[in-house]
Amino acid sequence: MDIASHLEKLKRFDYARSKLDPQTEFEMWYWMSLSGGTSAINAALHAAKLTDDGDYFTTQSVDVYMQGGTRDQAQSWKPKFMWDVDLIHIHMPEISKLLTPQLEQAYAAMQVLEDVRDPCVRGDKKITKKIIRDVDRAFTTTVALCQDIVDSAAAQAKPTAAAARANNKAKRAARTLAASKSAKGRKH
Repeated sequence: MDIASHLEKLKRFDYARSKLDPQTEFEMWYWMSLSGGTSAINAALHAAKLTDDGDYFTTQSVDVYMQGGTRDQAQSWKPKFMWDVDLIHIHMPEISKLLTPQLEQAYAAMQVLEDVRDPCVRGDKKITKKIIRDVDRAFTTTVALCQDIVDSAAAQAKPTAAAARANNKAKRAARTLAASKSAKGRKH
């Protein structure tokens, strides 16, 4: 998935999360936090050029992705083994490139979410205000760090786009000048 798609998913997860009571609807609130955080991580990994943001989507099997289909035809997607693409969870799958310091911080925040899953969602650990606070802090920290990475990458790309526009303008001006000289040469 591309960065924009991950950010759109994050927005939907965060919206659903905001409608849930973390105390009485902890499991759903938690899954929206985990899924939203994972979407943010994937967007940041793509923005940092550490993973590919191609036209595919992850399955629940590590390193197996669905690729090459059209959105309205489920049977058109084909499984493919791929590496250094979208994560299911942090470290799942591992990526081959080193994380930036900011991504290491985002991974550390996501690890808090991952550590809560088994005892609190799959197990019967009592949900406390501290657990809710920790999950909320981990989610907001992950999203903020990842958004900074995405925003920074976009800002760095803008000068490149501006340079391309300036280069195209210079080429048009050169063609206009060359055409003008050619027309003057024919008049003489």
